[in-house]
Amino acid sequence: MHGKIFQSRYKDINAVTLESAALKVQFIPESGAKMASLVSKKTAKEFLVQGENSEYKTLRYDGNYVEAECSGFDDMFPSIDRVFYDSYPWKGVEIPDHGEVCALPWDYSIEDDCLRMSVCGIRFPYKLEKQIRFESNNKLNIKYKAVNLSGFDLHFLWAAHAMINVEEGGEIQVPYKGQQNATYVFSRDEGMGKYGHKLTWPETRRRNGRFQKLNFTSPKNEKGNNYKFYFDAEMPEGWCSYKYKDGPALTMSFPPEKVPYLGIWVNEGSFHGFHNIALEPCTGSYDRPDLAKIHGQNSILRAKGEYTWFLNFQVN
Repeated sequence: MHGKIFQSRYKDINAVTLESAALKVQFIPESGAKMASLVSKKTAKEFLVQGENSEYKTLRYDGNYVEAECSGFDDMFPSIDRVFYDSYPWKGVEIPDHGEVCALPWDYSIEDDCLRMSVCGIRFPYKLEKQIRFESNNKLNIKYKAVNLSGFDLHFLWAAHAMINVEEGGEIQVPYKGQQNATYVFSRDEGMGKYGHKLTWPETRRRNGRFQKLNFTSPKNEKGNNYKFYFDAEMPEGWCSYKYKDGPALTMSFPPEKVPYLGIWVNEGSFHGFHNIALEPCTGSYDRPDLAKIHGQNSILRAKGEYTWFLNFQVN
């Protein structure tokens, strides 16, 4: 056993804390099972974005995600964007903004060194479960299982929406080698590109011909860019990291055969005044299952079937 689990409070809401010799992590079962905080006990460094509000802003079901707490790490399932499901038997059913599960209360239990949580869909017939424990003092393991409760295939995407605090000169590290093609899904600075425009990683050419490095985070600028892209190719290995300039690396790891795609959101400061990135390993790309299907990068929860994967957070 590498840690202990106990009831706690996050701001003014009930939480569950998992604590090892190196890390302290808080989850909020009644609000999407969000990982609200991930802190190094040695340095007191908070790795996840925190809202300045003292009272927790609960996201209501089918609400506007960015008007709620909008921090920490949420599970996106079965979509990120608000979108109408495009095929039988749920054709025309609307998937809420940032999916269903981040706005629902999850059932939970504490069993020895494991926090177990589960939730059922509202508009779609599935159950999503996760088991959370420390695999070592500096490595948190989350095991996921999605179960289709119906006799029809469900096209879905799961994405890790982990809002990571960044600093000037920190490095985004990915397993791709050489130049890689990627596609914007949004950019506040149209000089970098618009929706659907292509870019290259780790250095891209802006529309004025100048080059810009993407793998090092820029200074905080409340008038700066806010953009997101997806790599066109599947991930060759199942990990991505953010390396602080003079500090540790926060690494997320996962099985690439189950979680093969990667989106990266960079916020230089113009969104909510945060200075963050979101490393978003996902089962399907382009923020919505219908577009993922068009690009051949979708995932399917088979009729009466299961889809299992894991996600690790490691600090070293």
